[in-house]
Amino acid sequence: MPVSNEMLIRIAHADVMMDMAFSQSLSHWLRETDGDDPRLEKPGRHDAISYFGNPVIAIEGDCTEDLVAEEGSLIHINGNLNATITLDGISNLIITGDVGPQAEIRADGICHIFIGGRFTGTIHSVGSLKVWIESNFDGVLKTGTPSTHIYTGGNFHGDILPVEKGALLYLTVDGFASQNSLNRIKDLTYTQFNASIGISDVAPGLYPQTEYFQRISNRKSANRWCVRAERRPQE
Repeated sequence: MPVSNEMLIRIAHADVMMDMAFSQSLSHWLRETDGDDPRLEKPGRHDAISYFGNPVIAIEGDCTEDLVAEEGSLIHINGNLNATITLDGISNLIITGDVGPQAEIRADGICHIFIGGRFTGTIHSVGSLKVWIESNFDGVLKTGTPSTHIYTGGNFHGDILPVEKGALLYLTVDGFASQNSLNRIKDLTYTQFNASIGISDVAPGLYPQTEYFQRISNRKSANRWCVRAERRPQE
């Protein structure tokens, strides 16, 4: 198995919660049998073709060299990303570790990304995007059209902004996100911005309490987020 069983279960959970976002990668792994390819035990890059005919790039260890993937690729990095990856078409990118501050992911088409650690780099997407981040979101994510779905299991201290005009944006934060950071996203006038926030610096409830619907020029912008718990100031 190219990843640990624990990591496989975490990716499977993300797959189900994001409407089968990582099903092609999971199907590829589940069709492999232990010992089929001894190269996968060695550090470095290993290329293959999936059962469905997709190009597969498996990197055992950290990815430190820039990579331009073929259209529709499945890229599996069993380590950290510290380089630039360019994706096209319907693609899966699995990173079991962190996305470092110098790393960049550039995506065109329909891209699904799993990050098993912390996100401190940059994602630049001009198409449809689903991103699952197991830890903190401290990087920059530039969104495209028509929609972007983001989950972070940690805290949100990063930036989200559109490449051009804001389209549909859906954000789930299990940890902390400040009200100020959410208002910054609202002010970017996405067509629709919905979020579920685990902890914030305001009382639990639905926000904004007024002006959740705006008309800007010839565009409409609807914004709503739910805060589930308030972080109490330390005494």
